[in-house]
Amino acid sequence: MQKTTARDARDIKVLIVGAGPAGLACAIRLKRKLNAASRDDPVVVIDKAAKLGYHNLSGAVFETACLDELVPGWREEESSILKQMTRIERDELYYLTTRRAIRFPSFLVPEPMRHKGDYSVSVSRLVAWLGAIAEKEGVEVYPGFAASSLLMDSGQVRGVKLADLGLKPDGKPKTNFSAGETIFAPVTVLSDGSRGVLSRQFTETFSNAGNPQVYSIGVKQVVQLPHGNAFGDDRAVHTLGFPLKSDVFGGGFLYSMGNDLVAVGLILGLDWKYKDLNPQGELEILKSHPFIASLLDGGRVLSTGVKTIPEGGLYSLPQLFHNGAVLIGDAAGFVNMEKIKGLHNAVRSGIAAADAVFEAVLGDDFSKRTLQQYSRNLAANHVLKEMRRARNFRQVFRWGVYLGAPLSRVQRSIPFKMKIEKDFACTRRDFELNRSYDAGMMDKATFTSLSGTIHREDEPSHIRIKEPGLCRKCIDQFGVPPCVHLCPGQVYRLKDGEILLSPSNCMHDGSCAVKCPHQNISWNVPEGGEGPRYRQM
Repeated sequence: MQKTTARDARDIKVLIVGAGPAGLACAIRLKRKLNAASRDDPVVVIDKAAKLGYHNLSGAVFETACLDELVPGWREEESSILKQMTRIERDELYYLTTRRAIRFPSFLVPEPMRHKGDYSVSVSRLVAWLGAIAEKEGVEVYPGFAASSLLMDSGQVRGVKLADLGLKPDGKPKTNFSAGETIFAPVTVLSDGSRGVLSRQFTETFSNAGNPQVYSIGVKQVVQLPHGNAFGDDRAVHTLGFPLKSDVFGGGFLYSMGNDLVAVGLILGLDWKYKDLNPQGELEILKSHPFIASLLDGGRVLSTGVKTIPEGGLYSLPQLFHNGAVLIGDAAGFVNMEKIKGLHNAVRSGIAAADAVFEAVLGDDFSKRTLQQYSRNLAANHVLKEMRRARNFRQVFRWGVYLGAPLSRVQRSIPFKMKIEKDFACTRRDFELNRSYDAGMMDKATFTSLSGTIHREDEPSHIRIKEPGLCRKCIDQFGVPPCVHLCPGQVYRLKDGEILLSPSNCMHDGSCAVKCPHQNISWNVPEGGEGPRYRQM
């Protein structure tokens, strides 16, 4: 595959950064419309992962109707992703005490949290399938290309700059050094996922969101169960309660994935108060619960992963378009936490953006006046309507589960925008879990190795401590800084009063930068092709 250079990139009409469900949906829809109009305008997708799907992870239970619009007839195709999906027929919600599992009667489960008839899917495989469709339509897809910054001029997004290659740890060039290319395009679609580097640059420059974006962290494993296992092949289980404290937002999940595979995970709101909370360890504690352990009996963990989930909802949406750019998918924050889903909205936002960009291409006008059609399209295809129904869902849980759960049933009737606090501001020095993680549980080193994450050891760190003095202040405040407990990849270690970094362990979730009490962590892209290598997450 030839590298796109600044010289030939002048012919690119639409650049899409991020080959996730949103970005590839946008590419497919746009290229099909251009082909139907007998236009050969180049549409290019770049992604920092070495291979499509390697950086994509979700639960994931999927409302597939969006694919009927994107790829009509997809269910009947020989290569359909449907063959790798599992239809959910048994949908269960439990409250876990320390030893018991109490099932909620169906009539008590809110309608948005019902998943019967949806499909469980590996997002990694979904992305690979969408990528093949995009390339068949004539989209140019380039994995392994990490975009490090937006190119902006006079209030206009002009394209992106790629990360430099071949630098030494001190930032000096090696003999194989290659400067990052600049890629110009009249319009850039930002679909670089939750806390993507470019989408953060965009929102920090142009955002007018009312509430700050807030996040959960999701830790997940794919487990191979023995044949004839107790879980079955058509089941979704969600849990509340154990092991989480009542003032920690979140819960567990187990989804059938076919072929005796089950996805098991835990989602935790990053606005927790506890300075020593360890999400990877909490997942292991969840798996130790007698009910969960019985479902996973005889299982073997095949792969692991972690990601952040933007969950602020409607009132945390940033500005979605500007001159020369639009923002889609998780990069925009289109996750509906009332449903615990975002895939369908990611695809639909990609479709909505493609339709707006198509009109901009026809009119050769990429100003925000033209691209504002994107917002109208989001309203027409019900993305914004769905977000509006859940507009105060996450906010009501700031008072804990016991008050938040009943309020969540009426949150859409609250006649005003509820405020929400930034995640990093919630950590308290006097709130401590004091958890004990048994030696028999999976440790962080094993968790990291099963994610397949890889980075060149002798390159500059893509994670930077802005001011070492603030780390020392954090140590004085908390003893062991929260980042040491938080990071599932064990990127941060405390030794002799100093924070030591192991950036080669990083799984690219960015939760450390979200939760750092002093906002002292800068997360940038490493060289292209590095990071986790998810194949079935």
